[in-house]
Amino acid sequence: MNIHWDNLKYFIATARAGSLTVAAHDLHTSPATLSRRLAALEKDCGAALFTRTHAGYGLTRDGEALLARGLSIEEAFLALEQSLPGSKEEVSGQVLVATSENLAHLILLPALAHFRLAYPQIDIEFRTGVQQIALHGRAADIALRLSLPTAGNFKARVVGCQAHALYASQALANDPHHAETGIVGWSDDFSDLPITRAATVHRCWRGPRLRLNTLQGHVAAARAGLGLAYLPCFVGDSSGELVRVDGPDGLLSQSIYLVLHNDMIETRRVRVVADFIIDTLRAAAPRLLGEASPTSGLCERV
Repeated sequence: MNIHWDNLKYFIATARAGSLTVAAHDLHTSPATLSRRLAALEKDCGAALFTRTHAGYGLTRDGEALLARGLSIEEAFLALEQSLPGSKEEVSGQVLVATSENLAHLILLPALAHFRLAYPQIDIEFRTGVQQIALHGRAADIALRLSLPTAGNFKARVVGCQAHALYASQALANDPHHAETGIVGWSDDFSDLPITRAATVHRCWRGPRLRLNTLQGHVAAARAGLGLAYLPCFVGDSSGELVRVDGPDGLLSQSIYLVLHNDMIETRRVRVVADFIIDTLRAAAPRLLGEASPTSGLCERV
């Protein structure tokens, strides 16, 4: 089997975009040319790599296997390219990334060391917080958000999905009356958050005797047995002291959007950081969806 790197590069771009039109735009080529490239690659591989539907381009099982190998090849190629003394375009500079503290700490930072080997001259600054950081005025070059911006010259795409579940300490989960303890609440300043609204309609909501203004505060309260915590699965499952007592089926699920300024899309340092984020979230999808095995198992639902 003889696979051409250019065809593999086009395949990776289409897999990331999930759309022939978007990928063709990102690659500065036409959809017809991209389609021919993908057809040639499928012929070389002897297998269908995409399922083509009105919703876009999804990967087949063979496509997923090729993508996993292709990303390693791409990473090695880029690292080699950057290591060449005669490289004409050394990617450097600062990229500001606005995201939640938990996505930064639990998903992105653990994968960052590998990225820095390929791009040692790129400086990344994470700006985190529960409330969304404004994108106008250059407060950030890239943002990972759970909602689309309502105004501005931005390009956004869905790069993942974040599921939620209800968690408790092991001791509280073993108490047959743990539902009566209720769910830890959010401070009034955060009453507009989807997670706040979702918690208040859950059957375990009792009107909280404890309110906190950070997600890690909710984790700490649940560990101390002070109440149930309504958390993103990747947060709750990462705490070995908490177990699920409900969800993620039927509970809050949110799309994760990658948002870029339109005039920054062609800036290479921004693009390579965006690609790093997309690849990292793709690899973390089972954790984000709550499909990875929780550290402490799943208790009987309340």
